[in-house]
Amino acid sequence: DVYAKARRMVAFEDDEDKEYVVDGDGVIRSVENLKQLKNVKWVVLSLGGNDVYLNAEVKGKLVSSLLPQSEGKRKEVAQEFAKRLKGVLEKVKAGAPDASLILVVPYQPHQDFSLMMGAPINDEGKRIYGDILGDGTRVLERQLLPDLVNPMVIEMIALGREMGCPIIDLSQTLDPSNEEHYGTGEIGKVNELGTPWSGAEPSDVSSDFTAQLLAHAIAEGSKASVYRGLCRQEERGWTMTVKEEKNDWIFEKDYRFGGKPVSSTISRKRQGGEKPMFKLGAFDSFLAGAGVVILINIALLLQGGSPLGFDREEFERQLESQGLKEKITTTATASKTTT
Repeated sequence: DVYAKARRMVAFEDDEDKEYVVDGDGVIRSVENLKQLKNVKWVVLSLGGNDVYLNAEVKGKLVSSLLPQSEGKRKEVAQEFAKRLKGVLEKVKAGAPDASLILVVPYQPHQDFSLMMGAPINDEGKRIYGDILGDGTRVLERQLLPDLVNPMVIEMIALGREMGCPIIDLSQTLDPSNEEHYGTGEIGKVNELGTPWSGAEPSDVSSDFTAQLLAHAIAEGSKASVYRGLCRQEERGWTMTVKEEKNDWIFEKDYRFGGKPVSSTISRKRQGGEKPMFKLGAFDSFLAGAGVVILINIALLLQGGSPLGFDREEFERQLESQGLKEKITTTATASKTTT
């Protein structure tokens, strides 16, 4: 609903663009809508962000992959993602066979935003401090997220090279330490639609970065290249220089989500300096991973959910099969009222 309201406020040349094309059941079927269009030249496809942010099963697998001898789960998640992505690409190509494709690597969330705990704000959208559980989770997430999602992005890069299409990399464009690149532009600021700041949504500033990257990729034509933006804030506002790299096997091998080495992910830099406050080694990463699992499980239990890796329904079925839990049978009685 928020997106729909915001879209109506954009000064599109054609008024029909102010509304989403929504079916009667409330679902947006993008590929079906694509088939209705003529002379489609380019299709931009951005997938992956919500696979981590909104999919509890994927989040559970990624977090559990931090445990000893469980790294293979990241590859499993990446392969499942690649299969879904390839299926979507095939449908898009069928819907617009003459169109060129652009793939989008999602941006990193802001460092003060947690995929599990959300933003450090209250119900009114004002910034809060002293959230020990939330802040601890945020620190660990920004340490470990690049390692966890890098295999998924590698699959996207390989598929882009295979299909010969350009990729824009927002993970190496947006600055996860800069509030202006996210949401309303400032933690604690609520916009005219009543929407508070979110570290999982782009701001007007970073949306402009994305538009510039897309325009550049289209101007360069369909080829296996990866584009990212080098952004800088000057007196007259934000400027961006586009950096292009050839998408070959060397690029894929050296690639890191967010542009930082996986082996030495920096959590936070001191104000005014380049020296990191701390880095994670192998043993520290394990301890941090265990800490993430503990924090997330505490949060899930407080919210009335089940711990990661625990299937409550399966557990109750096993109890029933062993006669340790009585089945509760409910009978519904329908009554008819005559007026």
